[in-house]
Amino acid sequence: MKPFAALSALTSVLGCALTLCVASMAPAPAAAQAWPSADTRIIVPYPPGAEPDVLARDVAQRLSAATGKNVIVENRPGANSIIGTEVVAKAPGDGNTLLMVDRLAVVTNPLLYSKLPYDSATQLKPVTDMAGVRLFVVTSPTFPARTWRDFVAFAKANPKKVDVAIAGNGHVNHIGMEMAAQSEGISLNYIPYNGMAPAMNGVLSGEVQAIMTGGLSAQRLAQSKPVAVLVIGDERRSTYLPDVPTIVEAGGKAGSIPSTVFSFFAPGRTPDALVERISQALVAVATPEFKKVYEARGLTMFTSSPKTMAVEMKEDGQRFERVIKTLGIKLD
Repeated sequence: MKPFAALSALTSVLGCALTLCVASMAPAPAAAQAWPSADTRIIVPYPPGAEPDVLARDVAQRLSAATGKNVIVENRPGANSIIGTEVVAKAPGDGNTLLMVDRLAVVTNPLLYSKLPYDSATQLKPVTDMAGVRLFVVTSPTFPARTWRDFVAFAKANPKKVDVAIAGNGHVNHIGMEMAAQSEGISLNYIPYNGMAPAMNGVLSGEVQAIMTGGLSAQRLAQSKPVAVLVIGDERRSTYLPDVPTIVEAGGKAGSIPSTVFSFFAPGRTPDALVERISQALVAVATPEFKKVYEARGLTMFTSSPKTMAVEMKEDGQRFERVIKTLGIKLD
């Protein structure tokens, strides 16, 4: 080989090697990196001790143990979850800020408020569902009706005279109770409280006659005083309140009491590949042992893909829009 040809060949080989070296030193795309790659915060738009807060803290602890990264929960309660949701909607799309929220709030807030400080359709991305919450109807110790059929009969005989505690106008227990009322042809009087804790106290004290609430809260109410847990909005009885009939067993209509879901969302600018990676990491947390712990607390643990979650939220929006229009709620 001629000297210049040999030099040219050597230069070519060195060039290729250098190119491969540089390529190996370049940062991997976000989707290929392990998640979390940095400290991560989970925004919970509810007070400490609420069911989604407890769940988020357990998820954070397991993620930290599995990855060696700090995963912290930050409570930003208020305004029907809008305050905390806005924080995530406007956060960078780097995977370091997530939202744990009742996904029905994400669906219904755009229907309830004509002006939100964010656009949930473009500034939030579904990541995965984490737990379903089956809802119960509970009546106060002094209320005469002790079964669902008696409750309906009393409400029909006394239109707008049954006071029902709600954790704020437009809360899921407001919309859910109205769905049940519409299915039975009854009219109720809704009394808004500033959150679930004071609403539950209103039931215990007899200030109001009824409330719709999740399983953990229903258990607490049942253990505190002789309230009546009338019905569960599901096709099967719960293991933690096994004596409570399902809505169908109680003579009501299937699907007339909705379930709610605690879910994770990422900022809308997060790349889809990174959303998928986060989803996989969160799904891995939901081990059989983890599910068993939470099912004993009244939650039904399940996960979903971002696409499945988005489809179900669209269907929820169509269903709840009709109820909200009937209620005539506008929260501006």
